[in-house]
Amino acid sequence: MNKKTMRVAMATVIAAAGQHVMAEAPSYNYVQFDYVVSGDTQLKSSGLSSESLDVEQGFALQGAFEIGDYMLVMGRHHALDYDDSDGTFLGVDNAVINDMTFIGVGAHLPIADMLDVYGAVGFSRPTYTNVAGEGYGLEVGARVNVEMIEAALWYNMGSTDTKAGSQTVDIDPELLGLDVAISFAPEAPQLVLGYVDATHELKAGATDADIEYDYFSIGVRKSF
Repeated sequence: MNKKTMRVAMATVIAAAGQHVMAEAPSYNYVQFDYVVSGDTQLKSSGLSSESLDVEQGFALQGAFEIGDYMLVMGRHHALDYDDSDGTFLGVDNAVINDMTFIGVGAHLPIADMLDVYGAVGFSRPTYTNVAGEGYGLEVGARVNVEMIEAALWYNMGSTDTKAGSQTVDIDPELLGLDVAISFAPEAPQLVLGYVDATHELKAGATDADIEYDYFSIGVRKSF
């Protein structure tokens, strides 16, 4: 995980929270669609040369639904396609390199008029080069709402496994994300600018490998 990226993201949320402006608490009833505009990935494997690919296209979905005053159900998913015009990566067409799904149940806690923290645990399904793991995941984050800007900093990790033949494959995802939603009019959908920095770590017998990737996205969010 890029430590410089983490420091910059945390500073952004802290700076926004430090502004003395009254605003409504962030909403936990929303749906969001993002189009991935740029990004890349690097595959690192023990004993093998690394591979680097650029994002060709991709999308991400996320949403949440509040239950009562503090409980919530949330989920997120991204699917990324990469430019492999020379056909060398994995030797197959349409390789699924690092798609990710998380669905969890948790709670949020307001700690100021415009600042909430939240956490959720649930189902995690990361993909590592056409192999999908299934297991548990955890997400924690902070959301701040200042005038027309709503920012969210979140961290998601998981521990999953799957079978590849007779061998057990462990896939452990780790993601750090920042979403900045901009409101242009009351009740209108928000414009969302996002960034994700992530790693999917694989262990299979004596093999250790990592997919390190990041991407920028632009999307729309509708709160209800």
